[in-house]
Amino acid sequence: MLLAWSLTLVLTQTPGHVTLVFGGDVIPHDPVKFVAQMHDRRDERGATLNNAGWDHVFGPLAPVFKRHDFAVVNLETPVVTLAHPEVGEKVFSAPPTLLDGLKRAGVTTATFANNHCLDQHLEGIGSTREFLRQVGLGSAGADLNEDAAWTPLVFERHGVRLGLLAFTRWLNGGNNQKDPARPHVPVVAYPAVPIVGSHSVEQVSAQVRELAQTVDAVLVLVHWGNEYQLTPSPDDRALAQALVDAGALAVIGTHPHVLQAVEWLTRPDGTRGLVAFSLGNLVSNQDFDDAAGRKRDSVLLELSLEKVGRSSARISAVHGVPVATENRLGQGRARNVQPVLLEDELTAIDERLEALVGHDEAPARAEYEALTRKRALGVQRLERIRSVLGPAATDGGSP
Repeated sequence: MLLAWSLTLVLTQTPGHVTLVFGGDVIPHDPVKFVAQMHDRRDERGATLNNAGWDHVFGPLAPVFKRHDFAVVNLETPVVTLAHPEVGEKVFSAPPTLLDGLKRAGVTTATFANNHCLDQHLEGIGSTREFLRQVGLGSAGADLNEDAAWTPLVFERHGVRLGLLAFTRWLNGGNNQKDPARPHVPVVAYPAVPIVGSHSVEQVSAQVRELAQTVDAVLVLVHWGNEYQLTPSPDDRALAQALVDAGALAVIGTHPHVLQAVEWLTRPDGTRGLVAFSLGNLVSNQDFDDAAGRKRDSVLLELSLEKVGRSSARISAVHGVPVATENRLGQGRARNVQPVLLEDELTAIDERLEALVGHDEAPARAEYEALTRKRALGVQRLERIRSVLGPAATDGGSP
């Protein structure tokens, strides 16, 4: 049966220690929204009992989110209540109940700095930030003007003060307004794809250095890279090094929709910062027709930080929790799109297989064979996730 390889972080309430977990892209494809709708439960007055079904979608991740001081994901959609939102194959929108579902699952922060920020035009930026505020989720990224969009989120727990900066390198062919007082998406564009209002690598590095003077640790969330590529580009590697050299303790990447490596980068003074180039999709409908597809691979990246001296912190432990997207076709509640904790899923399969041993009825044999196939696929996925992440996120170690 499954041999567990995970290393559980020791989570404490000790002053000077704080724990965080980062998740990847939250993408509300139409089938994901349909699954939430099909699992919505209502009371006799018609009020939703489970955030319009979004508790079902995010529920399996709650044990990991809730054991940390802060849980951060990339919100890859505007949140609107428009009667007729813009639609398209790569045009997203989501209802406010999605945010309620994230909050109930234990998410504390949803960054909004990605290539889909303008999917519902400038109005979508304002409505998203307002709904994030109403739900009580912290955020950084696209906002009502340029200054606000580049303002980091600063938060504190157990005496450790953290600063989170979020920006994107893509904007789906869109542009910011030339007027900095209009809604704005924070961008550090690639040289070959200029975007209005983009900051340079030198500018964002200077902002990281400035932020590092006011907090114990700087965390940078970057939406970058090439979709479906398993390795980061040289341009993004250079940016990651520049951010770490400027003082970022961790750089967390999203956008490729597949997992990429987690690595330590060394600064000129010999100290190191962590970069996770891509955490993959946290929830999406990608690879719905490929049970072994890499777009179903994801990880929740756990970091344990400890304060060192009066004004700095270090990463004392790192751990990647493997996540797989369950995507089951069917009618009504039989249809399912749901991220699951892969090791928990494999443990449950092992327990059910043991319970079926000795049952020769045809339904039991069919279930045993189906679960055996599912287990083999899960073990294959687990090993693949481990191999992509590398030792920085699989041995629980520190620099």
